[in-house]
Amino acid sequence: MSDNTAIEDLPPWNERVKFSDQGGGFAYVPNRAFVRQSASDVELETVDFNTFAAEGETINVDGEPTPGFRRIVGNFDVIRVVAQLRAGGFDAQPDHVLFAHGTTCCCGPHPAAPFDPWYMANPVHANPVHANPVHANPVHANPVHANSFYANSADPNGPSRSSARPADQPSWFTGSANAGRQATPRVVVLDTGLAHTDDLPDLLSNALAVTASAGSVDRPDFDGDRWLDPVAGHGTFIAGIIERIAPGCAIDIVRVLHWQGDGNESTIVETIDQIALGQNPPAFLNLSFGGYVWERAPMLSAAVLRAQQHGIVVVASAGNDGTCRPSYPAAIPGVVSVGAIGPDGPAWFSNYGGWVRACAPGVDVVSSFFKLFDGLEPPSGGRDIDRFASWATWSGTSFAAPAVIGALVQEMRLFRCSPTKAVERVIDASWLGRIPGLGTVVNV
Repeated sequence: MSDNTAIEDLPPWNERVKFSDQGGGFAYVPNRAFVRQSASDVELETVDFNTFAAEGETINVDGEPTPGFRRIVGNFDVIRVVAQLRAGGFDAQPDHVLFAHGTTCCCGPHPAAPFDPWYMANPVHANPVHANPVHANPVHANPVHANSFYANSADPNGPSRSSARPADQPSWFTGSANAGRQATPRVVVLDTGLAHTDDLPDLLSNALAVTASAGSVDRPDFDGDRWLDPVAGHGTFIAGIIERIAPGCAIDIVRVLHWQGDGNESTIVETIDQIALGQNPPAFLNLSFGGYVWERAPMLSAAVLRAQQHGIVVVASAGNDGTCRPSYPAAIPGVVSVGAIGPDGPAWFSNYGGWVRACAPGVDVVSSFFKLFDGLEPPSGGRDIDRFASWATWSGTSFAAPAVIGALVQEMRLFRCSPTKAVERVIDASWLGRIPGLGTVVNV
């Protein structure tokens, strides 16, 4: 975290996440904002930001700058102060909160519109577990909750249930190690972390090079209430998708998301910069989270651009709100933004629009989970729905993004090409099959 606080030690949900209806609705961190500083600006350290504060408020310039921005902190109304700073000529923004995945939609028909018979047979619509968009969203943090019309009815304690469900060991898994494979290319996944060594599922314990950075251990029950945490296992599940499609590549998991699914823009920016400027920049960066922002996200966009300038291909999930409103970081130029499809066509929950470049399977995906967890959820229909043994099934665009990375890694290995050339061949080539509003179909 940018404030050197461990993710599990952050304040409660209602103290670290606030909501605004500005610009269609978004989430932000209270008592913190950022102001861009360019070479032509007056040094921001000399500016008295308290001239923008109301009675009883204080604003201070933080001593730790984010590249190109200064952080201001204190006890102030973030939305009002940012608006006043903008009116005063400063390029200011909140510290947006993004979720491991609206607003009222003014878009055209969804690609899975029910009037088209091709989509009406999609079993997602008939599945009672996934028929509710909250359950289809892997973190329950559907940005509908960021809209002030819904915020009052949202749980002030944040999401409290996971939509992951146990799965049997798939027939394609043989349990054999990936011996002899070269651990390239390297993929970095910013997410919830990786299951502890003692709880690592079979697929990943046999993998050649799946690791977690320091402090990036994911656990099924951080708060100790014996319920599976809302996004527990999210990063482990994603690593399994990449390992299954492109076995043997180097996968490094870095934790930037809280176990309830939220992550601060500033923390994500800091982490992206550390990765891009490191000694061994990865070929791909997987960002299976997103959210809506106030007009734009200049700080996050600048960090993604810096990563791209270092040759890193950034792949991000488009979101699970069934809207065409651009979600960030997926909508940042150059990012491979990924929507979801199911066995019979577009997933009804997938975000869509001209900003979505590709789509991949994201409905009832089976992948690796915690080796063993049995929560308090009572059995339903003769099945214990929160007793996991290495495998789970989950739906969301979060799981379509790593499928695209797997396909890109395959292309690199097969044709010995660069990451960007793989994108040209797998995503951007004019002869590839596409779905309007969901981009190129990638299904390997």
